[in-house]
Amino acid sequence: MEHELTFQKIKEQVELPELLSHFGYNLKKGERLGKGKWHVFEGDDTLVVFKGRGGDWMYFNAQDDRDKGSVIDWMKNRVSSDRIAGLGPLPGRNLWQSVNDHFRAYLNLPEEQRPRLDLPPIVETAPGEKFHSIYTQHCRPLENTAYLEGRGITKSTIANPQFAGRILNQLYTVQKEGLPAKTYVNTAFPAYHEGRVVGLELKGEGFKGQAPESQFTRSLWLSRLPEGRPAAVLVVSESALDTLSYAQLHPGDSALYASTAGTLTQNKIFELKRLLSEEGIPAIRAAFDNDTQGHHFDTRLLAGLASEQNPMRVVREHEHLLTVEITAVHPAGVQALSQHLKSYNDQATRQYAQENGEPGNPASSQTLRDELIHSNKLGAHTYQFHVPMSREALGAFNEAASQTLGFEHRVEIVKSQGKDWNQDLKHDQLQRVVQRELGGIDEDQYGFGQQHWDNPPVEGQGKITQQHEAQVLARNQGERLLVVEFRESRDAIALLPALRENLERVGLTIDHAVKLDTNAPREIATELTLRYRLDSPQLPAISDALDALRLNPRATVIEPVPDAMERRQLAAVQEQQRREGPQLVPSDSLAHDQARQSFIEAAGLVARELRESAATLNAARLQEVSRQLLTKPALQGLNRENVEKVLAVVDKLDTLKDNPAVQQLRQAVQQLEQPAQTQPIPQKPRPGPRL
Repeated sequence: MEHELTFQKIKEQVELPELLSHFGYNLKKGERLGKGKWHVFEGDDTLVVFKGRGGDWMYFNAQDDRDKGSVIDWMKNRVSSDRIAGLGPLPGRNLWQSVNDHFRAYLNLPEEQRPRLDLPPIVETAPGEKFHSIYTQHCRPLENTAYLEGRGITKSTIANPQFAGRILNQLYTVQKEGLPAKTYVNTAFPAYHEGRVVGLELKGEGFKGQAPESQFTRSLWLSRLPEGRPAAVLVVSESALDTLSYAQLHPGDSALYASTAGTLTQNKIFELKRLLSEEGIPAIRAAFDNDTQGHHFDTRLLAGLASEQNPMRVVREHEHLLTVEITAVHPAGVQALSQHLKSYNDQATRQYAQENGEPGNPASSQTLRDELIHSNKLGAHTYQFHVPMSREALGAFNEAASQTLGFEHRVEIVKSQGKDWNQDLKHDQLQRVVQRELGGIDEDQYGFGQQHWDNPPVEGQGKITQQHEAQVLARNQGERLLVVEFRESRDAIALLPALRENLERVGLTIDHAVKLDTNAPREIATELTLRYRLDSPQLPAISDALDALRLNPRATVIEPVPDAMERRQLAAVQEQQRREGPQLVPSDSLAHDQARQSFIEAAGLVARELRESAATLNAARLQEVSRQLLTKPALQGLNRENVEKVLAVVDKLDTLKDNPAVQQLRQAVQQLEQPAQTQPIPQKPRPGPRL
């Protein structure tokens, strides 16, 4: 007859660390989180194990704050959730009877089957001592705001109660041999999933990253709800910095703010829908970036929020084309959508004909057809729309869909004037500075005295007005001019020579340097006129240097806002071209070359999702295979093994296994495994006699 097994006896006889080890958990080696106060075990989740008052083993789940307590609670939570194989409800037994039976089976194991761990000693937890998420272990309350203020975020915005506790400082210490330790302070944005911190987005000067093992595929950075009134709208953007910028540009909104940390997955859409429903928020405002990706995110969000009357899904995402499928029993909404898109196509056709001088029917141009939105009907109630992956086409489709189709919640789409809201914020602040500097000049919307640079000179005072003719001449030669004022103390080491050297090193030309009169005692003020070419191969470095100069408290950069936007956009294009690297080297097999190109396109999308799922090693494998395929026409040897490893991981990730890019990747692999067939290059037919 077995003796009664009480919960008190279980606590006395079962060592929680050894129980976890028996069920597949591993002690995190070198763990210093608790400094002798707890251990961290990793298995199907991450558990922090410590000694409570009275010496009992306790734990809490770093990824689920509802999962915590004693060794009894650990077993009860596993039996009820059936999350570990072999630990579930037993036939004919209730929950607590099943818990007891599993403990009895464990205690009856032969001694050699019971794990024994050699753990460093830990002390009991003091009353009231708190434990924090492992993601915020090196974080402190926000005190160092230099990064945020350098990006234009004001102290009043940072002090908004909605952002209290939602922005932190993370301390990162680097110790190099023979040198003193150096501690960096990053700005950290906690990522939440169902109210729990599951990751950390990190930002600093010249640095951005995330805490190890952060789960960004299903999490959002969130503000607090507005105080004293319900939220009227959920505002979502691509980064916490953009969210803060939007809030500063639109004060007074009764909003809950969220950011997606750069991606918009289906899981994040589910989380947004949960927030809308649980908090009773009637509308969502998509404030994604004003670029192709931002408009692409708008489409994904619209599809995720479509009502049951017209379900909508993105069925294919190609580099150049997005295919959206809509099922509508009552076709009135789809017909209205089609009419809006026809108007867009007509306008695009007219503009193409006007710009290119196409005689006859410009619709016969393949270039134009690639820019238009096409549609087809698959069945009685199913329609597909093929939207070019361009900002204009996606924007037209999203605007038309939001106006003509039904959604679970009201959807608003707003866009910044520049690429993103932080860029708009800095432009707004620059405009205020210029207006203050130029005083009584008849200023335009940019604060520079002329509507356009090719206008005739105007009378007035101020640096831009005085240099108007030089600006026009420079623009005619493909160059841009700007002015920088630099102030420094006579009593400190002169910084101007180093500044001039650095500016010239990155590719800027200094036309002249003029000493300015200043009323400040012991101060030297110098005006520099800088020049650069738009076609300079150093434009990304030039653009970064000018943006960094704006953050220097000793410098005032006076530059037309259109010029600043233009150089940033051109620099971004040049940088993207540099990152794309070498082009595909053609082989003798046209089919294999097409499969190689298809593989490389799909691999970029899949690698990005793998990194978001913390599978960085497999993302690196995939990118290495892509690099090899630029010159190798077949998938062989180690490259083939790496692809097999990646696809095995993809099959286990719910966020990836149904992704269209994965299907494209598999099809390309299948083609590349077949023997290459040499195909002659088709000859163009000779033109016949003209009639």
